[in-house]
Amino acid sequence: MATDEAPSEATIVLASRGQRLSGHVLEMALFGLTLGIGWAFWFASTGRGGQTPAKRLLGMRVVDGEGRPASLRRMVIRDVLLKVVAFVLLDLLLLSMEVEGGLNLALAGVVAWLAAALWCVWDGNRQCLWDKAAGTRVEVTS
Repeated sequence: MATDEAPSEATIVLASRGQRLSGHVLEMALFGLTLGIGWAFWFASTGRGGQTPAKRLLGMRVVDGEGRPASLRRMVIRDVLLKVVAFVLLDLLLLSMEVEGGLNLALAGVVAWLAAALWCVWDGNRQCLWDKAAGTRVEVTS
């Protein structure tokens, strides 16, 4: 029967440095593997017709300036480089600034990302800022 009592100091056996290191390495490998599987699924599904899994579920697709489904290359630029990497770098840059309001600056990065995401609400072509930068737009599939 398990008890909620803490073990006494005499019964505690700490994990060795090697066990801790191997635990960290295994955790990172499993994290990388699952992240890799997720990205592989994203790339495989996005490469067919400019549709992320969410866009496919919602009946939308990303097209280039000529109305053709966005290529995998364009989708990577749009969704990985412009949506994620640019704003992660902006946030890291703002966080690293040695000022008293460093966290406030990082929150400014989040606000900038939200503004870029919501840009499509008031834009005449309903493009977010990353759509404008990548030369894409989102349309409803027939």
